[in-house]
Amino acid sequence: LDTAPFYAIKVTPGVHHTMGGLKINTVTEVLNKEGKAIPGLFAAGEVTGGVHGANRLGGNAVCDFTVFGKIAGESAASYVK
Repeated sequence: LDTAPFYAIKVTPGVHHTMGGLKINTVTEVLNKEGKAIPGLFAAGEVTGGVHGANRLGGNAVCDFTVFGKIAGESAASYVK
């Protein structure tokens, strides 16, 4: 590092992926504390937890939110019919 110009960026901590949050069933309905579906509330992606246990393999998030996002969309569309 003897020759200019030098460039720098600010680096701060960030959240890569959250593990946990809302519990869902197989049709992505959000479950209450008693494990019963909350009518009309669907979730997918990083706000949900439990699919991979306490941790997940790197790269699984894309498949996770794609598959569960499709299921959530279909479930929500069926709910409003």
